[in-house]
Amino acid sequence: MVVNCENCGKECKNERGLTIHQRMSKCGKEEADDVIENANDVNEVDEVDDANDVNDANEVDDANDANDVNDANDVNDANDVNDANDVNDANVVNDVNVAPIKFIDLFCGIGSFHYAFNKVDKDFECVMASDIYEPAKRTYQHNYNIEPMGDICDIDPNTLPPYDVLCAGFPCQPFSQAGYRKGFDDDRGTMFSQVMRFVKTNTPKIIILENVQGLLNHDNGKTFSTIKDELTAENYTVIHKVLTCNDYGIPQMRKRLFIVCFKNIKIENIDEFFNLEEYKKSTTLTEYLGKNFDKGVAYTLRCGGKNSPINDRHNWDGYIVDDEEYRLSIDDGLKLQGFENIQLVGTKNENWKMLGNTIPTIFTTIIAKQIIKLCTI
Repeated sequence: MVVNCENCGKECKNERGLTIHQRMSKCGKEEADDVIENANDVNEVDEVDDANDVNDANEVDDANDANDVNDANDVNDANDVNDANDVNDANVVNDVNVAPIKFIDLFCGIGSFHYAFNKVDKDFECVMASDIYEPAKRTYQHNYNIEPMGDICDIDPNTLPPYDVLCAGFPCQPFSQAGYRKGFDDDRGTMFSQVMRFVKTNTPKIIILENVQGLLNHDNGKTFSTIKDELTAENYTVIHKVLTCNDYGIPQMRKRLFIVCFKNIKIENIDEFFNLEEYKKSTTLTEYLGKNFDKGVAYTLRCGGKNSPINDRHNWDGYIVDDEEYRLSIDDGLKLQGFENIQLVGTKNENWKMLGNTIPTIFTTIIAKQIIKLCTI
């Protein structure tokens, strides 16, 4: 049966109480309503989608912000790590720079090398000292807290720890004008051969030898040539120079020969090692000791001849101060050899013997400074 739709008036078949388009499809009004509803649904969906999109976008932004924070944290962490690495690297560099320069002190006496090295740089480290004169050994131990070994002839170089610098003020009497100048014919002259035992066994990077200037022309220069030849045979580069105290701020006539040798070491311009113009300094005995001496420069301190008549050629400790005779004191002797704040052990005669035998610290200080300045050990 055909009937009219109650909503839209459209004719349609009636089946079982329902119009066909009511049951099978929507009428025009319902379709319009559905369109509106669908549109509303779409809008609602779109709004929800938009809201979700906004939320998603916000979440993304939040995530990005979080990532930015994380990235910043990562950067900060990386920077912290880098900073830490930089600090560690700096520490490594510092560790390298402060590695001690180790030395041995043969014929050490009262320790001119040790005194000067400590004064110039605390990173010098003495690993062995030796001497046969008991007052000097006791003085060395008292001032540097190291007990020197005895006779160099009894020391096995193989028993020593590694070291970089060998220092040796080997006996000068065999070559000195004040001695008999027997050279290698004197038992003390053979001490250079003992030094070479250590050189050949331990191969130090630097060798510093000290002696009187008479060594240069002893036996028409043959003695010095022998010493130099033995050192060059061990592949050392050998340089030498005579230094005078009065040129470097200590008003004393004392002159000493220094032989410095290098092997397996980087040195900036070896020809500059004994270019010592920067250390030149002039002073007078009056300025240096604070007394009105009639003489500008002191005699060379010696082991013998003390208390000789003031006009005797052997005199070295007698002066005129304020028109009166004056004899050098132990404190004067220490200062004229460049020592401050050390104590000598033993009798006065033993003290003077040690002072007469020692190396002025102005020399050993300059050499230590040149090593620090020019050498990479």
